[in-house]
Amino acid sequence: MKLTVLTTRLFGEPGSGGEICTARLLQGLARAGHELVLVGRGNARAASGWAGEVVSLGDIEPPIDEQSLLRRSRAVLGALAAGMPVTAYRQGGRAAAARAAPWLSGADAVIVDHLQAWPWLGEVRPRSLMLVQHNVESDNYLRRSRAANRGYQGNPRTHWLMRCVMLREARALKALELQALHRATVLACLSGEDARRMAGLALRAGRPASALLEVLPGYPLVARSVRAARPRPDGLPAVGLLGTWTWAPNREGLQWLLSRVWPRLQGRARLVLAGSGLDGLDLPPGTQVMGRVGEVQTFLDAVDLIAVPSLTGSGVQEKAIEAVASGLPVVATPHALRGLGDDLPPHVHRATDAAGFAAACLHASEPPSHPDAHAPGLARWTALRQQHYADALDRCLGALATAPQPLSRAAAG
Repeated sequence: MKLTVLTTRLFGEPGSGGEICTARLLQGLARAGHELVLVGRGNARAASGWAGEVVSLGDIEPPIDEQSLLRRSRAVLGALAAGMPVTAYRQGGRAAAARAAPWLSGADAVIVDHLQAWPWLGEVRPRSLMLVQHNVESDNYLRRSRAANRGYQGNPRTHWLMRCVMLREARALKALELQALHRATVLACLSGEDARRMAGLALRAGRPASALLEVLPGYPLVARSVRAARPRPDGLPAVGLLGTWTWAPNREGLQWLLSRVWPRLQGRARLVLAGSGLDGLDLPPGTQVMGRVGEVQTFLDAVDLIAVPSLTGSGVQEKAIEAVASGLPVVATPHALRGLGDDLPPHVHRATDAAGFAAACLHASEPPSHPDAHAPGLARWTALRQQHYADALDRCLGALATAPQPLSRAAAG
């Protein structure tokens, strides 16, 4: 089939969880032998290796938390005027739909990667249509509106206007999700829990989903060799966290670790933080701040174990998948491991509370007697998830290939 893929970010090498999900999708489509046209925001030349044709609709929109108050206000007001979610409006809205239209009408099927790119379909009605839902977006913003009552991103109090904006965003995104549930041929989620939540969303609206609901289970894109234990000059194990810390679920998990877990580890371990968005946080003495790292291996070489203390969010935690693939010991909350199955390799440790998390970090950081003992388990876990992903993607593509031609607006009326 000739497939047009709409995505909010064009990239060369994936550098974030969302980009890793997109890369996995594009690799799977290419392996299945389909002709790809990739349409999105960003540098088309940098992304040229992902598809036969790459079309840019404009520059990547910077994270809203990194923009000026004036620019954020304009985005909110523009979205209100357009009747769109702010996050979708910031991706170009109806203007992007007009620019994308020439690559939609000639496709056998269209795949929308990220809900925020859904409005790019505009008035075009593809013969078959698939949405890859990275998160249940309406749920995420509903949680953020509620969390704003307790303080947002570490602030003790949040302006009432921010709470209203988050609640309005949740409702606007829910409208897009319902539209996708009834217009798409296939709606693919990244976890079984998200697929169940989307099915429930349709039922609560009074109409079962007409889209086929599928799950695309994540797997590591890069196989890394298991590293032997390294010397610890100060005698303390280095506990590492990597993420974009302006993203509310990431920041909430980090704050939990700093306030509840780290007091139990102070003086017994070192904290290493990598990624942007650490401004305004009160970090423990001796914390090593690496900032944004160009190569994840730089981070992995600096730590003895990886902590993933996620408490909220939907979808699958991509940094948890990559942490498992690193071969280093991993300590994670059950929520961080959502959607990754119960047969995780033995170097992955679950911890449900602060005391257990701290104890697991100390236990997992002990140098192993056989550093490569868990390598076979990691290889089996990776291969199994990769096969499950390929099987699920085949089902999605089969549904797209056999979808009936939708009625035109004139015929439907």
